[in-house]
Amino acid sequence: MKRNYFLAIAVAVLMFASEVAWAADVTFSGQFRPRYIVDEDSNDATTRAGMFDTRVRLNAKASVNANTSVFLQFQSVGVWGRCLNNAIDNDTDGATTVGGCGTGTRVSQGGGTGSGDKAQASDQLRDVGFHQAYVTLKNFAGQNFDAKIGRQEVVLDGHRLFGHTGWTTGGETKDAIRLTHSGGNHTINAIYVAGRNGQSIASNADQDENQYILHANTAGVMGGSLSGYFVTTVDGTDDAMPHANTWHTVGARQKGKLGALDYRVEYYHQFGDGAAAANNITGFPAAVVDTSDIDRNAHMFGIRLGTTLKNSPMKPSITLWYDRLSGSDDDDITGNDYGTFDTLSDTGHKFYGFMDFFLHSQNGGTRGLGLQDAAIKTKLSPAAGWTLKTDFHWFSTAVDGSGGDADTFIANDTVLGGSMKSELGTELDVTLVHKYDSNTKVVAGYSHFWTTGTFSKVQATTAAAKDDANDGADWMYVMIDTKF
Repeated sequence: MKRNYFLAIAVAVLMFASEVAWAADVTFSGQFRPRYIVDEDSNDATTRAGMFDTRVRLNAKASVNANTSVFLQFQSVGVWGRCLNNAIDNDTDGATTVGGCGTGTRVSQGGGTGSGDKAQASDQLRDVGFHQAYVTLKNFAGQNFDAKIGRQEVVLDGHRLFGHTGWTTGGETKDAIRLTHSGGNHTINAIYVAGRNGQSIASNADQDENQYILHANTAGVMGGSLSGYFVTTVDGTDDAMPHANTWHTVGARQKGKLGALDYRVEYYHQFGDGAAAANNITGFPAAVVDTSDIDRNAHMFGIRLGTTLKNSPMKPSITLWYDRLSGSDDDDITGNDYGTFDTLSDTGHKFYGFMDFFLHSQNGGTRGLGLQDAAIKTKLSPAAGWTLKTDFHWFSTAVDGSGGDADTFIANDTVLGGSMKSELGTELDVTLVHKYDSNTKVVAGYSHFWTTGTFSKVQATTAAAKDDANDGADWMYVMIDTKF
């Protein structure tokens, strides 16, 4: 009887779904992505760890009418054979896993030890839930712009400041309202992103970090396109003084092709009120400043130049790459400034090495001293359907730790202590991609990180452990990615 009851419900649901699909023009798609990872971190006190993780997505898009559509994306993520009894599991693999039996979520973007809210996947699902769910209204309210309302991926200009962290098992989505106007060669986006809210309305203490984004893109500029940004971040994490930490990011990004050269250049500046007290900003040593307002004065610069020999059989390409994210030094401390650039909601895995040691939005991977990344990247196609990529990075802090620029900053950090060189280490990333068929690709990767004493210090969480992470780190994976 019970079986017949559930069968009747299933038939009713199927019939209802069929009627909806017939009336609303519903299309389905999805993804299945299992991945095996082996991680041997830079701490010689830990052992090699291996795991399978899996992402499953099912998408439904309903074109309700000419002006309205709805997109629903169901997602389930898990670790094979893992039963955590709804507990949080911190393994030696440098990742945090959350969930029930076999449905944990690997939160870090790779095999490294990056941490911080913006470096984490937002969907720590125990089973199946909505990764995205939004409605799109064309010509909203009779105006010449479209509105996208609901949980969605917010991706702008190659994931530099806003991305979906697609490498993670869970990925990243935002609860947002996005208004888009397109006309001629330009596109304008106005986006509101709601941050985490841990307070009830009755408490009248706002804990959100809300973002207000104005983004404009113009095509046809210098062989490519030019984008401009103005982002306001309102961080009310201080219950006593909500919205005391309000600051802005302004900048531009130019990407294009001139002759045989592919290029990208971008610059962003951050300013505004840092916080009502120094300890409200992650990574800023409160012991060396008073409790007056701190002003942000940070910047980020990036440049890329590359070329591809298209007439060669293997179509080899080479790219030169340099990024600089500013850090805080003694001049910032004496001036009550905060000089560490915040990468907002970027997909750091795409930029700062695949081992993900430097993901924290506020440079937690370098303890606020900033980051410089110089890299050489190559790509070639050894055979039809095969692509081989190699990236080699030289990492260093933006602040000179041994030149007297940050003696006070370092001395007041509870972990660092003493002067140190700027070199953080070097990383080799090798990726092999095989297009198995039109829907499936097989990807294998290997990375090695050569550490330094400075790397060991900035990656440590306690003073006692600051010399432990000075061993070479290895990370490898094999992944099957099928989309339908």
